[in-house]
Amino acid sequence: METQTVRDRLWLWGMKVNALQMTDNTEWSESTMTTEEAIQKTGITNVLMAGGLPLTRETLNSMPSARRIIAKWSLHSHSKEKGMYLDYDRCVAALRDAKALAAIDTRVESFLIDDFSTGSIDAGVKPEHLAQLQFVNAAEFPHLPLHGTVYTMTLDRPQLPALLPYFAAYLTPLWHATDIERLPGDVDLLAALSGGKPQLLCIYLYDFGNGQQLSYELMHRQLEVAKMLLSGDKVYGVVILGTCMMDLDWEANRCFYDWLDENGDQPLD
Repeated sequence: METQTVRDRLWLWGMKVNALQMTDNTEWSESTMTTEEAIQKTGITNVLMAGGLPLTRETLNSMPSARRIIAKWSLHSHSKEKGMYLDYDRCVAALRDAKALAAIDTRVESFLIDDFSTGSIDAGVKPEHLAQLQFVNAAEFPHLPLHGTVYTMTLDRPQLPALLPYFAAYLTPLWHATDIERLPGDVDLLAALSGGKPQLLCIYLYDFGNGQQLSYELMHRQLEVAKMLLSGDKVYGVVILGTCMMDLDWEANRCFYDWLDENGDQPLD
């Protein structure tokens, strides 16, 4: 088997242009970067289709350089009237959309239920909801492995152990960048809880958990810990979130591009 490099195992959190700036982060500078442009700038060809990118053929066509793609949706929604509530019908419709895309474009390899260990559990998800979703997945071609987002700060939620078996793999985000030194232990804990299922780590270009920009040093530490986990086969990849921030004049971006230049082509044992 051909030796893989660090860059081969990195993923982009692909987003609609200016996606976050149009919602809660209006104080940020505008971004003009498309997902395809982020692929060209970084050389990272694995994409998690997120951040306002619809599950359509047009979205796939807009990123011709992507080689591996994960589709994303959620199992819950939120409204002022209902608060957080389960939205199974929309999720199964999105799964079917992703399966239809995978039938015509083999780059689509799995389906992620995002914010699962936060919003979906808050909305009251039960094992039977996931069992129903998996029945649809198994009965209708093509099958897409189901991934679930499990945040490191939610590993002690009592509902979690009964829900983990329904996923083939997990997205494991570090929501609070300042918890970076705890991350290896949290990755090990999720592995222990899940029977060693694969994890796709996610780190951010902005510290959303603490609502602040990242220093060069803290971003570098995130990347170094992520590389250590990659090299030790603790995670199978690392997502960098996200593309609508990658052209902003931030220390986190300067660090990321410096680090990528230095480490991207290093082989992984």
